Amino acid sequence: MTKKNILLENGTFNKNSNKVTDRRFLENEFYDPQDLVQVKYEMLKTARESERSISEVAESFGFSRAAFYKIKTSFEKEGVTALIPDKSGPKAARKLTTEYQRFIDSYLISNPDASSGCITALLKNERGLEISKRTVERYRRCNGRND
Repeated sequence: MTKKNILLENGTFNKNSNKVTDRRFLENEFYDPQDLVQVKYEMLKTARESERSISEVAESFGFSRAAFYKIKTSFEKEGVTALIPDKSGPKAARKLTTEYQRFIDSYLISNPDASSGCITALLKNERGLEISKRTVERYRRCNGRND
């Protein structure tokens, strides 16, 4: 597996690596413009040690001035882990809330052979919840209750 694939997989690939113009990243292979965590760290370090303006430093690392200050504030509060991007997408169940999950779990205790399609229909008829069969399948798989 290549480093780029690893960065893509763990969410730290810098999709704006072509905007990084800092000399170190262009001249030294140790500095990888595709490694977002390294780019952010080196930007903060450069801003601290350099006489250059924040706008100039941020631009040379592919960021806006506003983004620089957001990164800096997060880093000061949380340390180096703040440089790792949050995962994209929903952070919690939106439709299949805890209440509905309990309903499914309770139903499956009494009806362990029930299909996900059956549960989907039951949720619609008894609770008015319209979700896909696939949502129920994913929930069951993640909770060890496969069809």
